[in-house]
Amino acid sequence: MKRKQIVYIHIIAWSVLFISEVLLNYANSRTPKDLHTFFKNLLIQACYQIIPISCFYGSYLFVAPQFFVYRRYLRGIGYSILTLTGITTLRYLLEYHFFIPVLNFDNYYGHPWPVKDYIENIFFYYFPKYFVYGQLYFFAENWYKDKQLKQELQKEKSVAELAFLRSQINPHFLFNTINDIYSLTYQKSERAPEALLKLSELLRYMLREGNTDMMPLQLEIKYLENVFELQRIGAKGRAYINFEVEGYVGEQQVASLLFIAFVENAFKHGILNDKENPVLVHLTSTIESVSFSIHNKKNNFQKDATGGIGLSNVQRRLELIYPGKHQLDISDGEEFYTVNLVLQIGL
Repeated sequence: MKRKQIVYIHIIAWSVLFISEVLLNYANSRTPKDLHTFFKNLLIQACYQIIPISCFYGSYLFVAPQFFVYRRYLRGIGYSILTLTGITTLRYLLEYHFFIPVLNFDNYYGHPWPVKDYIENIFFYYFPKYFVYGQLYFFAENWYKDKQLKQELQKEKSVAELAFLRSQINPHFLFNTINDIYSLTYQKSERAPEALLKLSELLRYMLREGNTDMMPLQLEIKYLENVFELQRIGAKGRAYINFEVEGYVGEQQVASLLFIAFVENAFKHGILNDKENPVLVHLTSTIESVSFSIHNKKNNFQKDATGGIGLSNVQRRLELIYPGKHQLDISDGEEFYTVNLVLQIGL
């Protein structure tokens, strides 16, 4: 549901509550039923409506996140006390500094309440309803958002994986790779078993382990190494690819089949057989972050017509998996294409 629609729902809900309170109080009022009285009652109820609204949104926006998201219970209690104090003060100001002097309306008929009664009335009347409603609404909203996010993420991931299998691991790719391995076998080359093993590992990772949302970084690196090696075999050793890994590679988890999208783009639209301008792939990792970059010379005369998963799809996956925790910079120059990606992963 869009944010604008949610705002409209809130406005409608509070409007219905407000109108019902106005009609109820006007019907039960002992004052004359004239237009002046009606508008006076309308203004009074509008002012009183600020109290439950403040109670609800104070609970929803400030208290609930501390309890259910950040687990800062003392701060949550502090915000609860501030909310109680705030709406108590608001009610006092409305009744004694606006209703009586401006509207000539005394809610207590000349018998003002002590502060203790004010606090008790708000605590036992407003808090059990609107304060709890704010907590329940926050919980329900976040449960719904989390459910929607998981569904959308699974859908985006499935589309990305299927598109990737159709584009990168296509019959042409497999046919050439298998032919190359067959040639190595026919020549009794010592590289034949190694090449076959790499192809097997690549397919196994994509078809089985690639179904997992997150994978260990070291397996993603091994997968990229196999892709690069098979590309070199397919190009008869004329594919110049420099892949460097720096930093700590341990238990870090990253989104599966994420980096390969940029590699596929470089293979399809770049020049691989220029020894002076090899494809430069660099990965630097720490416990808290992973930096990935790829730089290649562009082939402006021949482009692969086969569609890949596309950068827009990759960007969407990044938004879903690493919201606010990634930085993607793409430089598309006349001769060179460069991608720099930084992920904040933590442990």
